[in-house]
Amino acid sequence: MMNSSSRTTLILYLSQNMRGRLSTYKAPNMRQKSSSRGFTLVELLVGMVITSIFLAFAGSGLISILQSHRQTEAEVDQHIQLNRAVDFIADDIREAKAVSTTAPSGWIVPANYNAILYLTKPDDSTVAYYTFDTSAGSNWQGPQVIYRSTVSNAKGNPLVDRVSNTSPGCSGSGTLGFEVSPSPLTSSERSVRLCILGDLPNGTTELVQYTVTLRSNDV
Repeated sequence: MMNSSSRTTLILYLSQNMRGRLSTYKAPNMRQKSSSRGFTLVELLVGMVITSIFLAFAGSGLISILQSHRQTEAEVDQHIQLNRAVDFIADDIREAKAVSTTAPSGWIVPANYNAILYLTKPDDSTVAYYTFDTSAGSNWQGPQVIYRSTVSNAKGNPLVDRVSNTSPGCSGSGTLGFEVSPSPLTSSERSVRLCILGDLPNGTTELVQYTVTLRSNDV
């Protein structure tokens, strides 16, 4: 057991030791600035301006891409419509027994319509193809529309629009935008070449040509 003298010495030693440690301890500075601070108003404004500029450029580029995509789709659609119209007329010609650019006796062409082609079917009925200038008034896209009619003095049904008012250059009979060659047919020449010139949305034109031969033995 410790005597009173040893106990006193131990207490003095521990007291001095604790005092030294307390003297070396520094309390944290509560006023010390934090290493992670928030954005200032100027920094937020600069960030908003940079973001706005980026979004403006990105939006302009996106609009340009969408417009180009729509134009491409319109051009492809016009190409399909022109080829579909030529195929339809070709099927009509294959079923005909006579092809001419001269109207049958008594046939009347509607006002403001230009007659291009007349087909005589095996049952002696007549099919006429006209062009119509949309500047005279039409809900279809111009400058011209091709119509198919089976009744005299009737415009019939529209086949394809956006037909050019420029000559296709096929040296055939017809009018601007739609030509047929040769006409009339003979016993030695039974093929018909169709030429349709269409206007594309990008301001250019597209020429669609097709040569079809009559199936009928009659001329």
